[in-house]
Amino acid sequence: MADAQTTLARYYDKRGDYGKALAYLEKSLAIRREIGDRAGEGTTLNNLATTAYAGGDYGKALAYLEKSLAIQREIGDRAGEGTTLNNLATTAYAGGDYGKALEYLEKSLAIQREIGDRAGMIPTLHNMAHIYLQNQQLQASLQAFGEALQLCHETNNAEGFFNVSLNLGNLLCQLDQKEQGLPLLEQALAVGQQLGHPQTSQVEALLRQFQ
Repeated sequence: MADAQTTLARYYDKRGDYGKALAYLEKSLAIRREIGDRAGEGTTLNNLATTAYAGGDYGKALAYLEKSLAIQREIGDRAGEGTTLNNLATTAYAGGDYGKALEYLEKSLAIQREIGDRAGMIPTLHNMAHIYLQNQQLQASLQAFGEALQLCHETNNAEGFFNVSLNLGNLLCQLDQKEQGLPLLEQALAVGQQLGHPQTSQVEALLRQFQ
């Protein structure tokens, strides 16, 4: 029954009817609580948060995520805890609370290091780098970008490599460190063309600008 409610919620979510999607997810949540499915409850709360976020209700999304986080800590789901912390960071960032977003990301990164989730560390470090840059913490930003780039190489993550090399290459060129930045942009272009990435044209524009 809970899965059926979730399926209906996805249907309405895709149609942009977030109110109905939330209603079906709330029914799914009630069923999972009734049968004592704590893991499913945590997942459903994350789904509720995603739908609330899509509807622009960041406060409600944060409330759902905090409840999900409490359950994941209770049942010892470290990977799920890391994911929820990332979702909390995204929601806090969207609401303009960059300090809180960074705090969530730092906690998520600590868990990812602990459990060896190198793939998960890439977007976490990438997002941290952007917030550091907004906070004028240039060295911290460069360090986070650099570690993310290294992890992309180690895990053969082409999508991650494209995103990180694009942003780091652009930053280095803006800092007049073109000898380091341009090769990254050229590598991003090559990978972007292989992937058919929609942002490849952005890399081409940056190369024309800085060369």
